[in-house]
Amino acid sequence: MTIIWTGLALGSLYAIAALLYNTTVATAGVFSFAAAQYLMVGTFVTFWVQDNNLPILLAVPLGAVIGGVVGWLTELAAIRPLKDKHGWAPLVTTVGAGVVIEGVVLAIWSSDPRSVASALPEESMTVLGGRLQVTDMALILAALVLCFGAHLMHTRSRWGLMGRAMTADVEAAQVRGVNTRRLVAGSFTVAGAIGGAMGILVAPKTGAVFSVGTTLVVFAFAALTAGGFGSYVGCWVGGIVIGLVQAHTERYIGSQYPLLVVFGLLLLTLLIKPTGLYGDKRLRLV
Repeated sequence: MTIIWTGLALGSLYAIAALLYNTTVATAGVFSFAAAQYLMVGTFVTFWVQDNNLPILLAVPLGAVIGGVVGWLTELAAIRPLKDKHGWAPLVTTVGAGVVIEGVVLAIWSSDPRSVASALPEESMTVLGGRLQVTDMALILAALVLCFGAHLMHTRSRWGLMGRAMTADVEAAQVRGVNTRRLVAGSFTVAGAIGGAMGILVAPKTGAVFSVGTTLVVFAFAALTAGGFGSYVGCWVGGIVIGLVQAHTERYIGSQYPLLVVFGLLLLTLLIKPTGLYGDKRLRLV
């Protein structure tokens, strides 16, 4: 059971990263490769708060503000100048934005990895016969709340309805009074704020390392592809599947094989069900 808890914790991390990607996809129809960098920024905000002996919970609002600003700047620099936000150009420009974010963090804090202590008790707990850290349980619960909360917002709130209208038909949404520019900017800001705020839970697992965002891209993209673009429930399901596959592969095959197995699963998903388990055909990007 311990290996299952390990997979669930890993999968929850990937689900949160996938949610950041899906926030702009489901709301604005734009896929941003820079999204995982917001989590990286959040880990360094958490490290900075701890390093300066400030109250650790300050990392949540501070990370949300800084992450939100970084997300907004990403949209301002990489998306707004483009005329066609639904072509391939955003994939290229957001890769560039991600590299810039990574470079800025590298210039400020260097490449040395920083360990970050958990804000929660660090002892292990036994649940259903398996051992896991308190931080892992918090990460699992956070992924559940975020993914299913975002699903409710996307299907029942005015914000979600405007996003669905925009991804269905941009011109029709504009005619009906939807401010599409504000909606795109808002989706990037929200993704950045969530990523920055979640740094307090992610940092104890990954540390504060400038390359952690790049590392998460592969697994988060696989989770989003398996679950389905545009679906927040799919983010959670895809993340959990990828996390469990990785944990069991490392345990029974070897630590050098998880990436190979994950790519195999990704390829199989694309061949059998290209839109993923819960995806929208209109939002297929791969």
